[in-house]
Amino acid sequence: MKRLVLILACVILFTACGPAPAPVATPDMQATISALSVAMIATTLTAVTTSTLPPTSTSVPSPTSTIPPTETTAPAGSSTPDPSSPLDFTPTPWSGSFSPGNTERLPTGFLRIENLSGEKMILFTLNGVTLTREQPITYSNSVSNNLVMTILWARYSYFIQIPNKKLYTGTFTQSNKDKTTIRVYLNKPPVILGP
Repeated sequence: MKRLVLILACVILFTACGPAPAPVATPDMQATISALSVAMIATTLTAVTTSTLPPTSTSVPSPTSTIPPTETTAPAGSSTPDPSSPLDFTPTPWSGSFSPGNTERLPTGFLRIENLSGEKMILFTLNGVTLTREQPITYSNSVSNNLVMTILWARYSYFIQIPNKKLYTGTFTQSNKDKTTIRVYLNKPPVILGP
């Protein structure tokens, strides 16, 4: 009996003095959502249509003839895109929703986007984490006048772009079935009305 107690005490002592188990890595949901947001916005901002001209024959200029540089101006009412400007581009919106997690049967509410900017179209993207299960969710769409859609209850970051004019960012939370309204203006920040 003493031998069994001694063996049991040794086993307990050796297991207590052993190495601690390695901690399990937990995903950083906010970092994942931020990375998805940046990637989606970068894709939209870099979607510039370009055309490639066919190659032309070139001749070597003679050393005695020099053509002075000339200045050209664009016709009135036209604009030339500037690739260095983040707001001067041809938008190619992605429309839809994306969630890499399980969002089935999660509670939803309504979102209304009102385009009061005077522009034909605005682009918006919502990136969020659901209040239940903490699942990432992204919505993106273009709005001509008004748009009403169903969204999950979540904490959202929004990116609203008036092409070639403005980019607005902010946050809001959808946490009940009532409608949240975002009014988008050209010369002032969006106004959020809702539950």
